[in-house]
Amino acid sequence: MRITLIGAGAIGTLWAVKLTQAGHSVNLVTRGNASERTLSLDGTSCTLPANQTALMQQSDLWLICTKAYDIQTALLPYLPYLHRDTLVVLMHNGMGPHQWLAAQLSERQPLLLATTSHGVCRHRTGDYQHTGCGPTTIGPGNQAGHACTFVAEVFDHALPTVTWKGNIVQSLWFKLAINSVINPLTAIHGIPNGELLKLDYDPIIRELCQELANVMRAEGIHTTVTEIRQQIDTVAKATANNYSSMNRDVFYQRPTELEYITGYVLQRAAAHHISAPHHQQLYQAVKQGQRNKESS
Repeated sequence: MRITLIGAGAIGTLWAVKLTQAGHSVNLVTRGNASERTLSLDGTSCTLPANQTALMQQSDLWLICTKAYDIQTALLPYLPYLHRDTLVVLMHNGMGPHQWLAAQLSERQPLLLATTSHGVCRHRTGDYQHTGCGPTTIGPGNQAGHACTFVAEVFDHALPTVTWKGNIVQSLWFKLAINSVINPLTAIHGIPNGELLKLDYDPIIRELCQELANVMRAEGIHTTVTEIRQQIDTVAKATANNYSSMNRDVFYQRPTELEYITGYVLQRAAAHHISAPHHQQLYQAVKQGQRNKESS
């Protein structure tokens, strides 16, 4: 396939390299106007074309891997180059931007939503390392997307395991639930993910899971506190030595995806008139931590 990938950060680099190695033609959209970009993953480098509007127009698929808060800014200048038959795949942490993007596309343009559990770490040299394997789920983000089940096979061939899920929003909510606990807690306390398995954090995690279960059930997601907690613990164990993306963003004084993770939970809780005081406290604590970093 001819693929345009927007956002060659950690996850973007992983998919760009793996899709290229699987035989696909990948064109990058990056900051700046460079006509090519060299990516390095696990010691292997590949140089790909970049920012070439002709290739954007000819693409069979656009894969968007930017941070949630960058999606509108990154996409708006290039939407005129999006062919009406091109598939659009949105892959990022958090929820919310899919609603904006769906409104930008015609009803016949397929929109797919994806979530992945792969871990990628950037070294000081700028090289990326694939630090953890995990499942990727993809599914329809609009009615036209239901006819594109084959995309899961394309992605699975490049980087397994990828599965199609007709109700992708459910998968996105479970990913959001995991992130809304692990990300802010590890950011506030400055700890790797595995520290959350200690008994000290059990009371707050239990309260957060209860609030999440209340909101998710109101959103039509059938779940329990136990199921949410089990998924959080599984991820914390599998990534015990890793730092969450929000932890790193706060540490390096970068923008976070807080508004699209905890902020989205609070938004949907308010819409259903559900109290979520512990998520509200985490939200304020991350904000305060960012202010403290900026003033130090």
